[in-house]
Amino acid sequence: MGPRGRVTAAAVVHGIFQCAHDIPFATCYTPPMISIGITDHLEGPRERPSAEIFDEVSDLARLADELGIDYFWFAEHHPHAHHGHLPAPLLFALHLAGQTKRIRLGTAIICLNLHHPLAIAEQVATADLLCGNRLAPGFGSGSTPEEFALFSLPETDEAERHERFAEALRIIREAWAGRVMHGATRYFQVPPHDFLPIPAPDLARRSWLAANSQAAARIAGAIGFNMLFSHLRTPDQYRDYAQLYRRARGAGLIAANRPVYVGRDDRTAFAEAEPALRILWRRFQIEGKIPTEMLEPSDVRDLCAHPLNFLVGGPPSVARQLLELHAQVPFDVANLEVRWPGLSHEQVRESLRRLATDVGPLAASHLPQGLTSEK
Repeated sequence: MGPRGRVTAAAVVHGIFQCAHDIPFATCYTPPMISIGITDHLEGPRERPSAEIFDEVSDLARLADELGIDYFWFAEHHPHAHHGHLPAPLLFALHLAGQTKRIRLGTAIICLNLHHPLAIAEQVATADLLCGNRLAPGFGSGSTPEEFALFSLPETDEAERHERFAEALRIIREAWAGRVMHGATRYFQVPPHDFLPIPAPDLARRSWLAANSQAAARIAGAIGFNMLFSHLRTPDQYRDYAQLYRRARGAGLIAANRPVYVGRDDRTAFAEAEPALRILWRRFQIEGKIPTEMLEPSDVRDLCAHPLNFLVGGPPSVARQLLELHAQVPFDVANLEVRWPGLSHEQVRESLRRLATDVGPLAASHLPQGLTSEK
């Protein structure tokens, strides 16, 4: 790289870029590429057989692999919290590793504060070796009060929750390096020991941390993991978290998260997505994310606004919306959620197919020369 972050020909060839420290945030240049990832919470009605949901999402993961999608993440939820059916996302990722060839499979997220960090370090290291180092594990500090109670764990305030989370992550990083050195902490008593199995050296660089707060963004940067955003956050919050992450010496990738439906064209897309949009809007109102006194918009396009932050349209429109978000806060991975109540499985499959074959190339071809998140 030349003076003040100018990209050299050699850097382009190797795809290795390091922005100069005096370049403002959001103006660093790297290759013009946004990776695409998919996150699924394996949601469904409580009475629906979990095996049906597992089969449905497995089919999407296999299709994503065939289409060249880069990541597929699965969420951890216990007794139907957030409508989820999957308490063990690492097992699900490992299961799908045998049915896919190249896609990175992971967790978004493992609720680390529900578990002992040494057990998670061992399980993730083992799973990554078994799946040929294709794992992209993600961790988060939060969970619901009901899930904490299920495991007889106290619900703590945010500061204590993040302190425990940071300690757990440090133990995991030490373990993956081959030896736990500082086992005696405020929250964990782990005797110093040599760790097995030794994972691939790049496992930490392939790991992610969910950042839904300023504190979590700082932890992600300090621990050296990549950073995942929530679709509930605004571009201003994304920008704030990204800046805090970089200031904490975070040098990894940043993934922006949005729900999406890609139809044949705008008119068709909104007509097909409207049932899903209205179901999600009403759910958010019940959950308190939307004020109870707010009237449900009659215009389907108004349903897409914050806090749903739903991208809907034909391929050109969805590509434009992704680029608009990227212009506000550069990111490296578009982490999208395609499966929603109100959409049939075939509709979701076709949306995913259009996302990979039409939206991705359109977005890449119109991305300003290499604008991605500052490294």
